Amino acid sequence: MELWYIQNYLKDFEVGLRVKETLFVGKSRFQEIAVVDTYLYGKVLLLDGIVQLSEKDEFMYHEMLVHPAMVTHPEPRRVFIVGGGDGGAAREILKHPVEEVVLVDIDEEVVEVCQKFFPHLAPWNDTRLKIVIDDATSYITRASTFDVIIMDSTDPFPRGVAEPLFSSQFFEEAYRHLTESGVLVSQMEPPFFEAERVEKLWKNLGIFPILRLYWGMVPTYPGG
Repeated sequence: MELWYIQNYLKDFEVGLRVKETLFVGKSRFQEIAVVDTYLYGKVLLLDGIVQLSEKDEFMYHEMLVHPAMVTHPEPRRVFIVGGGDGGAAREILKHPVEEVVLVDIDEEVVEVCQKFFPHLAPWNDTRLKIVIDDATSYITRASTFDVIIMDSTDPFPRGVAEPLFSSQFFEEAYRHLTESGVLVSQMEPPFFEAERVEKLWKNLGIFPILRLYWGMVPTYPGG
């Protein structure tokens, strides 16, 4: 008998991966966490049943999330990661000559699971990396300014743990905590399937004087 993982959070679209082995299933205060070993993509991290990353193509997501923002800023020194508990975004940021990277994830168990099952994803011992377990919506109100803010959270499903991170209130707070040349980058819904939600998020970003949308190819995610 074959074991398959089926991602079907979109009503009319499914993505399936054949699974070798289920490595971990647990539930934190915020979400269900699972790690499965698949034939095509290697180990895959699932949160509430939705793919967050795979060993095979996570570099496509993390590189495209991080580097456009980092090279747009003239001299990025302090970087704030919203979410990103797997460490992949931190790895890419630390390839730049930054002074401090603050990773704020609400779910300590996600960080612990990723350190156990994906230890190669991030240079966890780099002294420039500071890990904070906190709600980013609260943390940012107490923080100093940053040159770059990288939003690497889960998707903003209604009533989901990440929904407040995509509100106009959070983006306004983030804007106030950017330096003069500051840059914010956020992952969004797949525009090919979720145009209405992308449009809503775009409106919430209206406080920023310059807005651009770009597409990074990630085969694991619906619509690439």
